[in-house]
Amino acid sequence: MQSLHQVLSLLQSQILTPEQQQFQELCQYWPEIVGTVARLHSRAVSWHRGVLNVATSSSTWSQELTLKRIQLLYRLNQKLLFPVEDIRFSTAQWRYQSHGEQHRSPGSSSDEFSQLWQDHPSRVNLPPTPTEPLIHSHPHGSTTPLTAFQRWANSIQQRSQHIPLCPQCHCPTPPGELTRWSVCCLCAMQTLEGPGTEA
Repeated sequence: MQSLHQVLSLLQSQILTPEQQQFQELCQYWPEIVGTVARLHSRAVSWHRGVLNVATSSSTWSQELTLKRIQLLYRLNQKLLFPVEDIRFSTAQWRYQSHGEQHRSPGSSSDEFSQLWQDHPSRVNLPPTPTEPLIHSHPHGSTTPLTAFQRWANSIQQRSQHIPLCPQCHCPTPPGELTRWSVCCLCAMQTLEGPGTEA
């Protein structure tokens, strides 16, 4: 019997192209090669024809790592069975990296997006939701779709009862949207689109 890890490795090698497999290896070794501090400010983003592209958190880090490029190439080529011909550093792709990254710098993309969301007109600070489950069991032990929906609808209604209503469609509307457009974002979009745009 093969272990789950062996089976997954076998499947991965069959699904990924050789270049994708090489890129995975590069991503695996990059934090070790670049060092404890620099790995927080850089991550491999693409690999094509022997060139590794690395996103950095700032132009300062791009410059610093470019100066160490030869050393980094040497270390990578000692670890890998395929040659890395060059490494290019750029800040261009830093903000578009996955939110699931384990290592983040204080100025990373998650902080930027978090700040954008804090200031977004559609943001609403809702009161804490009750800890009781949304789905209530029927007295006989079963849950009907209707009771589940009613419970969910009541929960949403309770959460939005303190939110002001849009003067046009009378739906609960985040205060930020009313401040910006005087109506909810959907009504604002309809106004911008003008008449005759509906399908």
